[in-house]
Amino acid sequence: MCGIVGLYSLRQKVPVEVVVRALDVMKERGTPHGAGLALYNPSDKPRIKAFTRQPIGNRYVKLYNDLYDVELTELINIDGYIYLNSKWIDVYKVVGWPNDIVKIYGISGLSSNIWLGHTRYPTNSPGRLPYYSHPFTAGDVAIVHNGDLSSYGSNINFIRYRAHVKFTGNDSEAIAYLLSFLASELGVEEAVEELMYGRRYRWARLDGPYAVSFIIGGPKPVFGAFVDPQHFRPLYVGTTDSMLIVASEAAAIKAIEPRAAVWALRSGEYIIAEGDEVRGNFKKRYVYPELPQPPEDAIDASQYDTVSLAPVVRAELQKRGEVKVVNVLGHRYLGNGMSSGTLKVWGVVGNASANVMSGGVYFVYGDVQDDFGDAMNGGLAAIFGNAGDAVGQAKRGGEIYVYGDVGSRAAIQHRGGVMVVGGSAGKYLGEYMGGGTVVVLRATNNEEVGNMIGRGMVGGEIYIRGEVPMDYISPVDKRALERYAKSLLIDGLAGVEDYTKLLDGAEPLAVEHRELTEEEIAKLSPYITKFNNIFNLNIKISRDIFTIIRPKK
Repeated sequence: MCGIVGLYSLRQKVPVEVVVRALDVMKERGTPHGAGLALYNPSDKPRIKAFTRQPIGNRYVKLYNDLYDVELTELINIDGYIYLNSKWIDVYKVVGWPNDIVKIYGISGLSSNIWLGHTRYPTNSPGRLPYYSHPFTAGDVAIVHNGDLSSYGSNINFIRYRAHVKFTGNDSEAIAYLLSFLASELGVEEAVEELMYGRRYRWARLDGPYAVSFIIGGPKPVFGAFVDPQHFRPLYVGTTDSMLIVASEAAAIKAIEPRAAVWALRSGEYIIAEGDEVRGNFKKRYVYPELPQPPEDAIDASQYDTVSLAPVVRAELQKRGEVKVVNVLGHRYLGNGMSSGTLKVWGVVGNASANVMSGGVYFVYGDVQDDFGDAMNGGLAAIFGNAGDAVGQAKRGGEIYVYGDVGSRAAIQHRGGVMVVGGSAGKYLGEYMGGGTVVVLRATNNEEVGNMIGRGMVGGEIYIRGEVPMDYISPVDKRALERYAKSLLIDGLAGVEDYTKLLDGAEPLAVEHRELTEEEIAKLSPYITKFNNIFNLNIKISRDIFTIIRPKK
């Protein structure tokens, strides 16, 4: 869960209120049990901050009951927890919502070129004390993290061999110390890759879901972000000619800069900004058609919070049969349970929308975030932009058309109906798919589709334009299975026939690279024609090589 945001601005400082507004768009990702901010804010000498039960000196803020946030003039032994010691970075942490930070600390108008923000959904450590809140620091390194690390034990052992560190017990804190050590040893880019893959320092590898953004302070500060190699957590990127923004949701980026070009990082990608340079192993995926101008006679979503808009739209659909909504910015649950009528939306549709839709027509003039069309039974949804992770999850009927790209785990557990994607798809396309048809045209964006395609697939069919490498489709680790089968054979626990059957079972999918047959073209053409009509395109599917994936009969 959790919501993270980070920004790097070349030309102008950004006020704290803008960062808080971005976090507020993602309020459903958090709870009142933790929030925090970090900013690049150089000072003449190290800034030392701690949480204590008694006020120390004359620079402190009373948080609640008998807890104080104190700023020390020097590093001394105290009965408390020091959470910051840096000349370059400042941090504010509370038990509460992001806007509570501004109120409690009285920092209205505070601005910086580099920010991190976090709204917390506590999982593996409590939310009752502010030192569990993000951001976490290690010297001049600050991080925010969305996810849960199963590698926490090995990570902190690795750190303790190299430094005496007092840990809070929050898994995210380890990332700051690891990044601090690795960046000083290897440089920032190699440090990030080491966190993801542990090629040199095995126990430094992060295991589990994570999306991370960080600041490394100094005369020339470094800002960056990265996602885990399996892409278990989303992270969107937004850019202008002078700003780089990352966030757990696309809407949070648009809340900071409506003109930003927004796309999602894929598995194992990272992006780093230093000076006027942006580098990394990412690929910009900004794919949009021409959008119609929003109408004047529409519901203004900006007048509603992220969850209260959905029931208003539902009631208006039942009353009028056609509803138009503008200024949508992460509003959730729009179109859930829709059974008839026409819904047209301008903006960024929030998570868990179009769920259990059974009829009607739903047009989104912009992007949709994660979990769009979950358990969809019928109707038609068209997205004039990109879709986040898990679009069409457990979809049982109906049609989804996406002009641009879809994220990871698109069509996971897909059981029926059709999904047509104009661009590319992330990792785990069609995972555990049980029925229906998925077509990835790679026309609006011809980037290669992510790997792990069809893992656990038992029904349905996937058509991907172009020749997808076979090792992208393999549903099991063949080398591991071969070693296992061979050991059984050597130990006399399996015969040659059993050995052969076991290896044959490693290929439960039938995969072909070829042109479509006349029968397949006739089956898909109505949907391709509809796709072209919706998006005003002229994509043809005859005479092109497709990768066709089905379960073996």
